[in-house]
Amino acid sequence: MKVDFFIVGAPKAGTTSLYHYLNQHADIEMSSEKEPDFFSNSSLRQQGLYYGKNPIDTIEKYHSLFKKEDVILRGEASVSYLFYEEVPKNIFAYNPDAKIIIMLRSPIDRAFSHYLMDYKLGLNSESFEAIIQKKSEHKNANLFYQQYIKLSEYTNQIKRYLEVFKKQNILVIDYDEFKKQNSDTVNSVFVFLGLNSKQKFSYKKKYNTYNRPRNSFIRYVYSLVSLRKILVRIFPDFLIIMFREFLFTSDKKPKLNKSTRDALKKHFASDIMGLSKLLNKDFAKWIR
Repeated sequence: MKVDFFIVGAPKAGTTSLYHYLNQHADIEMSSEKEPDFFSNSSLRQQGLYYGKNPIDTIEKYHSLFKKEDVILRGEASVSYLFYEEVPKNIFAYNPDAKIIIMLRSPIDRAFSHYLMDYKLGLNSESFEAIIQKKSEHKNANLFYQQYIKLSEYTNQIKRYLEVFKKQNILVIDYDEFKKQNSDTVNSVFVFLGLNSKQKFSYKKKYNTYNRPRNSFIRYVYSLVSLRKILVRIFPDFLIIMFREFLFTSDKKPKLNKSTRDALKKHFASDIMGLSKLLNKDFAKWIR
């Protein structure tokens, strides 16, 4: 058994929605855990990233995430795969014919959305500005900067995949186009994967919409990574989902202030121009 395709990132760019949409196809099985992080496991552990997941660190554990035998393709969606340098070669060594799907969002919006997720989970109590201006004294300040800013510098990350995989085995999806035309984008993925795209699917459910803890106590409890690890081991996925729905409430998403946005436009301008040249597609809309 081999996993056939990988949604490798970027984080906060629609990968969860695409994962669920693809999983509706009769000929596809997505991994039971959305982000196994198998091919980036060593880097994640070395950095001590703060999300507190139970590691998938053996091929047996990895393959156990796929149970179906009557499918044509198997896929997964670990968004850490885009950033870490060793991952393209790791995936290629595992399956040189693998297909790679990369979803890209405005680096500014992606960075701020990533920050809001960490803030919501109680992992980061600093302001976004303190992190990106490197004024924070938080113990994880450097990791936060990496997660928000460095992960949003796409050009070299994509170059690494183009250096390893055939160009025809890589599909890049624009998040804005994905949001506007769910069905057309998903159908293009099916075509890329060599599957029948003429099946009916539901695109009504929205994934990873903005919400917040119902109170400060819940936010504090949720920030206890060791406790979350224990709960994930004890309770099945459907109960974890129910807990989250009870503990969090929908809310209006905060907006990034103009001065910070303008500063980030300047920061990302060079990388965006490089990306546009690399992919022969104009991404300058992100900094207009």
